[in-house]
Amino acid sequence: MTVRNTSAVPATVEIEVYRMQVDSAGARSLVEEDNDIVTFPVQSVIPPNREQVIQVRYMGDPVEEGRMYLVRAAQLPINMQTTPTDGGAGADVQVAFTINTYVFVAPSKARAAVEVTAVSRMPNGDLVLSARNSGTGFAYLREARITLTTADGRAHEVPAADVDVGQVSVMAAGATRQIRIPARLISTVDGQITASIALL
Repeated sequence: MTVRNTSAVPATVEIEVYRMQVDSAGARSLVEEDNDIVTFPVQSVIPPNREQVIQVRYMGDPVEEGRMYLVRAAQLPINMQTTPTDGGAGADVQVAFTINTYVFVAPSKARAAVEVTAVSRMPNGDLVLSARNSGTGFAYLREARITLTTADGRAHEVPAADVDVGQVSVMAAGATRQIRIPARLISTVDGQITASIALL
C-alpha cells in the first residue's frame, strides 16, 4: 500500500488493522486485529510531496472460508495555530486524513455464487432483492450483471454501479444481502418480477 503526502508539511501516519464483519444491509462493524495481518512500518513520517510504501501481509492460519479486514492509514492530527489579522483571538485547528483499504483473504480456488432468494417492492417503488452467496469465495457485487425478468419474459438489465448494496459491496461466503434498486431505474418494469445476479 502506498501513501503519498501531497501537503507542504511532513505527515505522521499510523497504520491500524481491523477484522471486519458485514451485515445483510451491507453495513460494516470493526474489531481491532493484532494477529492475522502484519504491517510495516506501523508508523512513519512522510516528508512533503513524498510517498511511503507500506507492506501488508497476512500471517494468520490457512482459511477455508474468507476473512475480511480493513487496513487504515490514519494521519496523526497536526495542530495549526491561526492568528487573525484584526488582532482578535486565534484558534487551534486540527488537520488529519484517513485512508481505508479493504483486504480480503480466501483460498485460491474459492468461487462465489450469488442467488436471489426473494424480490419485493417498497412503497416508494424501489425494488429490494434478497440475495445469498452460496459459494465459497467473495462476491464482488459492483462487478455483477443484475437482470430483472417480468412475467411476460421481458428482461431488463440494471447497472450494478447504480444500485444500493450498502457500505461494503463485497459479500462473503454464506452471507446474505439486501440489494435496493431505485424506482427511477425500473420505471418500465412492473408486475411480477424475478431476478438473477451473474458475477463477471
